[in-house]
Amino acid sequence: MKNRELGRYVTAGIVIGGIVGTYFFSRPRKNVAKTYLDIKRQKKVDRNLLTPANATFGIVWSTIYAGTIALAIHQALPDQLNNPRYQKAQPWLRINYLLTMVFGLFFAKSEKKHRIGAAITTIAMLPAAIGLHRALEVGGEPVAEPENTLRKFIGIYTGWLTAASAISATTLIQESGYLKKTTDIKQWTSAALPVTTGLGIWASRQLNDPAYLLPIATALAGIAAKQKDSNKEISLLAAGLAAALAGVIIHDTQSA
Repeated sequence: MKNRELGRYVTAGIVIGGIVGTYFFSRPRKNVAKTYLDIKRQKKVDRNLLTPANATFGIVWSTIYAGTIALAIHQALPDQLNNPRYQKAQPWLRINYLLTMVFGLFFAKSEKKHRIGAAITTIAMLPAAIGLHRALEVGGEPVAEPENTLRKFIGIYTGWLTAASAISATTLIQESGYLKKTTDIKQWTSAALPVTTGLGIWASRQLNDPAYLLPIATALAGIAAKQKDSNKEISLLAAGLAAALAGVIIHDTQSA
């Protein structure tokens, strides 16, 4: 019993530590001049047309982190000691937020190898997030509050990592020397946006979790906002897909 209780505290510590550590390593540094590598990385980010406006990341990650911290604290409470979903979720929570810390370490650096490391880590986080999603039985039968609400944040987290994995896969392709021409990047993005959206809808229904689509729709809206002046065709495509996803979310939520 004591070991189980200690394990819950360790899990909460890893989750909170992973979030705080990632914020510390990846937060913008004030009063520090941008280096050549920082500027180069931003140019690389901007060349990846699947990347949403910067504000999107702050909105989505703040939501995910707040919900996950609350879940980590709730699972550590004495009255949740025998909760079978939290028991199954412990290793997945630890894996996810250890990977989050690894991502933060990579993201803090601007060299090519660190950009590649951050992209690979992001992609590796997706199956871990799906494991966590299934362990918590998100999309299953409703459970007592606040667990029923808190586990929805894991659906949002999993959906966001789906969008982030598409961004990261494109980053790896670009870092490998492909998609150098502007026309190639636009063609790739025009194909990747509907494919990612379609996969998101399929995954959401497999997981029985409409909340999974919320961050994907948010990412599409962020892409539309970022590209509205420089790439109007992509902006309109992303906006249209975001609107379509909003309709799917409303339909699936009402049908649930």
